[in-house]
Amino acid sequence: MIFLYLLLSTYPWPIRPFDTAHGVSATLGDARATRDAQGRIIRYRFHRGIDIPADSGTGVFSLESGRMPNYSLSNPPSGVRIGNYFYDHLTNLVPPNDTITGILDTTNTHPTKIGEVRDYPPSGPTGDHLHFQIGPSGGPYSNPLNEDGGLVNYSDNGNPIVYSLDFWRSGSEGNTATQVHSPLWGKIEIRAECQDRQTSGGVNTTSGIYKVKWYVRSIGMNPSVSYHPVDCIGFNQVQPPNNGAPVLLVYDRHNYSASSPFYYWVTNVIKNNDVVDEYWNTKLRIGQAWNGEDARINAEAEYPDGRYIVWAFGKGSYNNFV
Repeated sequence: MIFLYLLLSTYPWPIRPFDTAHGVSATLGDARATRDAQGRIIRYRFHRGIDIPADSGTGVFSLESGRMPNYSLSNPPSGVRIGNYFYDHLTNLVPPNDTITGILDTTNTHPTKIGEVRDYPPSGPTGDHLHFQIGPSGGPYSNPLNEDGGLVNYSDNGNPIVYSLDFWRSGSEGNTATQVHSPLWGKIEIRAECQDRQTSGGVNTTSGIYKVKWYVRSIGMNPSVSYHPVDCIGFNQVQPPNNGAPVLLVYDRHNYSASSPFYYWVTNVIKNNDVVDEYWNTKLRIGQAWNGEDARINAEAEYPDGRYIVWAFGKGSYNNFV
C-alpha cells in the first residue's frame, strides 16, 4: 500500500522503498559533457535531473500513470518518459504501449515496474544509478530535490565545501584566461572550487552545489565597506539555462570536469533562469550597478583603495550557506 498522506507536500522515490530516502550522487545543474569518439568535448551541458545510486537490476516504477512509449523492440531506448517524469539508464523495459499504473495512483494495488536499472559502464556496481528528471521534453527541467516539496524524506546534512578561491581578469571564461593577484584592479572574475557532500539515505556521496555566492568586506576602513550580492548561481531549473555557452559562464572550461568538485565562476549569476556574464568592478562608482561607470577618483569609488577580504559561500540542497 502507498500511504498517500506522505504525498501531500512531497512525492515518492521511483525505486523501492518509495517513502524512504535514497542516495543522491548528482544534482540538477551539475556540469556534463558530450564527447566524440576521440574523447573530445563537442557539447557542454547541464545535468537535467538527479542520479540515484542503485544496483543494476533494481526495479524502477513510474510516479504517474500512462502508457509506455511506442519504442522499437529491436532497439529499445535506455530512457522512458511517462507524463512529466523521465527515467534513464534502464533495461528490461515493459513492452511498448503497455498501460502503466503510477505510484501516485495506487492505494490497494501495486504500481507497474517499467524497467530495471542497467549495468552502467564501466561494468560493475560502481556508477550504477537511475537518472530521474522532472519536466516536459525539451525542458525546462525542475529540481527534483525541491519541486513540489521534493522527494519524500530527502535530507542532506552534509555541509558543502569551498576548497579554493582565486581571481581572474574579466573575460577569462573565454579561450584565454588571465589570473591576477593582489593588488586587484579593474574588472575581476572570482572563481571557486566547490563541492556538496550528500548524506541522503545514509549514502555518502558528492555532487555539485545548489547555490553559490560571494561577499566582499573591507578591512580596517572606517566606515567599513561591504558588498553582498543578492543574485548568485542557483539551480531551480535548467534548459533554460540553456546548454552550450551558458554552461561555460558557470563552469570553468579550462578545468572542466563532469564530476564533483567543480570550478564555478561565482561572479556570474543566474537571473530569470538565464546565465548573465557579470564581474566585480573594483573601480565601480558609488551607487552604480555592477556594469555602471568607473569612479574618476578614489573618493567616488564603491571600493576605495585598501585591504579587503573576499568570501565564497556554497549551499547544499537544504543546508545553510557555509
